[in-house]
Amino acid sequence: MEIELKLSLPAAAVDALKADPLLAKARKTRKRLDNIYFDTPDHALAQARIGLRLRKDGRRWLQTVKSGGSAQAGLHQREEIEFAVSGKALEWAPLTGTAFEAVLAPIQQQLGAQFRTLFTRDIRRLTGPSGAEIELAIDQGEIIAGKNSRKREAICELELELKSGSVDDLFELALELASRHPLTMSNCSKAERGDALARDLPPAAPVKAADLLLPPAADAPTAARLAIENCLAHWQANEAGFLSQPSGDGYDSEYLHQLRVGVRRLRVACDPFARLAGWQAGTLALIKGPLRQLGQQLGEARDWDVFIEETWPTLWDALEDAAVTTALREEIDLRRDLAHRQARAALESRETQRVLLLLSRCLADATPLAGGDTAASSFDLLNKQLDDYHHKLAQGLQQLKDLKPERLHALRIIAKKIRYLTEFTAGRYDAEAIEKWLKWLKKAQDVLGGRNDRQAATARIDRLCKAIAKRHGKVRRTLHAAVEASALPELDLAPLPQSYWR
Repeated sequence: MEIELKLSLPAAAVDALKADPLLAKARKTRKRLDNIYFDTPDHALAQARIGLRLRKDGRRWLQTVKSGGSAQAGLHQREEIEFAVSGKALEWAPLTGTAFEAVLAPIQQQLGAQFRTLFTRDIRRLTGPSGAEIELAIDQGEIIAGKNSRKREAICELELELKSGSVDDLFELALELASRHPLTMSNCSKAERGDALARDLPPAAPVKAADLLLPPAADAPTAARLAIENCLAHWQANEAGFLSQPSGDGYDSEYLHQLRVGVRRLRVACDPFARLAGWQAGTLALIKGPLRQLGQQLGEARDWDVFIEETWPTLWDALEDAAVTTALREEIDLRRDLAHRQARAALESRETQRVLLLLSRCLADATPLAGGDTAASSFDLLNKQLDDYHHKLAQGLQQLKDLKPERLHALRIIAKKIRYLTEFTAGRYDAEAIEKWLKWLKKAQDVLGGRNDRQAATARIDRLCKAIAKRHGKVRRTLHAAVEASALPELDLAPLPQSYWR
């Protein structure tokens, strides 16, 4: 089993990384590696998440087969078989009796070269705090594909591979390096990047959170751990799409929407869920602040998307002055672009990368979780938290139409927390009771969310009108009137369903 962390870095940061005290005194070797990746015309191996390559390493040729395995928060774990071959041609005898034989045997005659990776690898052997042997490799080069090698994409990444010892040492080294250098976690292998380049594949479409299926009789720490894995997968399935697209033409706001939801769900999975379950309390305390700050940055960018796509089209008809309309739209685009840039910077910041590394280290910990009937492994504390949320919602419903916007927003946040906690633990309870709650919570989100969007729109109008200066008082009044004239769902919610958790 190959276990490695893969991190990207800007080419301009490579020299500083090589000069880092952790690397500067380590013995260094350098290789020039030329890799040829194979697949069938219908890309059967890529679809099966299997990589097959020939590598020229000095005078040797090596053949490697890797399974897709798992990749989460930059940690790659996969099955790998590698052996020497006589030349630049695939050989099959060494794969006899392996798990790969059944997949490769029927398609041997259909395989052909699809793309190459050509890069220099600087290698250092390091020892972790508890004695683990770790190979650190800095790869610089390019991926080459297409007719006459016209398609090219740069490679600049750091790989930390665990050769022996504790995986915790791998993360300790990564955390120390990430605290000093602009390293970002990468879930995409060179093979996956090469396949996408060769086939001109667009970024994967935005995705919603996958259903969380709990094992039978899962205790609270296990459920919390699986919830965090689920949320990280949701986050990272949408992150690349958001980071790779411009803010202007062709921009798909659903990437940011789902990315923000993924981070928001993760915050609830960490606190209160994992905290109350007694899972990794030390790590949860360290990441709470950075996760909240990241959520705020993504929220600001998402709010501008909502304003442009949902609010602005209902407002511009109210404006009679074309010059004012143009000035407002330019200011809106400028502010959204800035918010997007800040959101991207927050995602790639050292604080966020530290969060991902810390969570990935917890998820990689193979230590068995506590079991039995102890308070930490039961759902008792979570049920008490749900009771508290339920009580606050019930109180709010009694005076719903009299509440100020700030209180309505607070109720909306509580409803979202109950929704996420319900989704995380749905497998433990009666499906019909869960469905009643999810239906109620969706209605609450629509009713309360519409009012929150209106409040946010009003605040944005004030800021925009001050920015354009010209007759901003009249323009502000006109836009406020247009906002107030737009329809809102009736502020009326049915009584809460019966508590499914009791």
